[in-house]
Amino acid sequence: MSCLRILVVEDESIVAMDIRHRLSKLGYEIVGEVETGEDAVRLAAELLPDLVLMDIMLAGEMDGVQAAAEIHSRVDLPIVYLSAYADDETLQRVKITQPFGYIIKPFEDRELHAAIEMACYRHRMERLRREDRMWMQTTLDSVGEAIISTDPSGMVTYTNAVAAAMASTSQQELKGKPLESILTFNDVLGELVDPVALALSGNSSERSDSLSLHLGNDRTVPVEVSCRTVKNDDDGVMGAVLAFRDISGRKETVRELRHTVAKLRQTVEATVQALVVTSEKRDPYTAGHQQRVAQLAVAIARRLGLEGDQLDAIRVTGLLHDLGKIYIPAEILSKPARLTEMEMGLMRTHSQVGYDILSGVPFPWAVADIVLQHHERLDGTGYPQGLSGDEILHESRIICVADVVEAMSSHRPYRAALGLDRALQEIRAGRGSRYDPEVVDACLSLFVEGDFVFE
Repeated sequence: MSCLRILVVEDESIVAMDIRHRLSKLGYEIVGEVETGEDAVRLAAELLPDLVLMDIMLAGEMDGVQAAAEIHSRVDLPIVYLSAYADDETLQRVKITQPFGYIIKPFEDRELHAAIEMACYRHRMERLRREDRMWMQTTLDSVGEAIISTDPSGMVTYTNAVAAAMASTSQQELKGKPLESILTFNDVLGELVDPVALALSGNSSERSDSLSLHLGNDRTVPVEVSCRTVKNDDDGVMGAVLAFRDISGRKETVRELRHTVAKLRQTVEATVQALVVTSEKRDPYTAGHQQRVAQLAVAIARRLGLEGDQLDAIRVTGLLHDLGKIYIPAEILSKPARLTEMEMGLMRTHSQVGYDILSGVPFPWAVADIVLQHHERLDGTGYPQGLSGDEILHESRIICVADVVEAMSSHRPYRAALGLDRALQEIRAGRGSRYDPEVVDACLSLFVEGDFVFE
């Protein structure tokens, strides 16, 4: 049985006694019993009962309806009327006070019990809903997005504080206005976008960050927009919720980031060129070799369908693949005769030396590893690690073929140029054994079709 605390307001003592008896039998606690509206208002504020049973005709100057209205203005309590009156005029006055029940005298215990229980339950539920609305209101006012909801016709039903601030007005002022009178959007091409259609579309993800919002003082800001249609159980449209965020700060950050990346690329490019010049100063006879290898390697990579970072990695590695030769004595680099076995062994260290130099440079690509492996061969006969097959990086296989073709086509201190035909014959003969077959095919097609010539 419930143990609700009830304030009884009744000016007829016999009726009041009957009500008190009924309530006690039903298990309720009577916290007060008064005859006037003035006393009802005072005790309701002091005792804060769970419910007020209010007669309409009371002693004193204030009747039950007036007392109920005054109680509502002070405290949040459910009020149930007990009255012998049910005329239209009385009912209209009672409606204004939003009662939680109305019992016609005389009544039975079960009517009284049901009215009290339903009134208290309804009051609890309404309080919970109010609290939920308060939490939701505070939450929506705290988020960074501007949020606007509309009815199916596009009339504004709600805006949070951010939306009101962006519109330079109050939330109450925006309520009930047409959405198009508040917001004006442009797409990326400058075409006007219907905000009502956008809100009721239920899906703006494809154009979420390509809209501009026009504000006062001819100010336009880029916005990120998302929309959701609100539907009822029958799949009918009840309205829409539109959320948008000012992303001008984000776009400025992106612009600054792109500028920084461009500056870093220029720095990397300048560093690479400085290293290339340093390398070629040590080996003037092969000046331009690394640039030509880089050109051919990039052309092969493009023929193979590579793009983006892989092309950048191959170009930079091609420019630096012989950097380790700065460790080789100049007399060996420029020796006009065939190298001895010892000299050749020293020459073969340049891949490892290049790796040692470049591994400390924070390139965005695996430049050092590609340089280390550019003299490896598919059959494991290369150096310095004797790698084979898929152990060798794809980029290194491309640099390898480009290096062989350029080196055989150019003059060396110890021999004249062997010519392009001889170079292509070499990679054709080593296709699938020493050199990657796909890379060889791509290289051959470039020269056969006339799509590449050394500068």
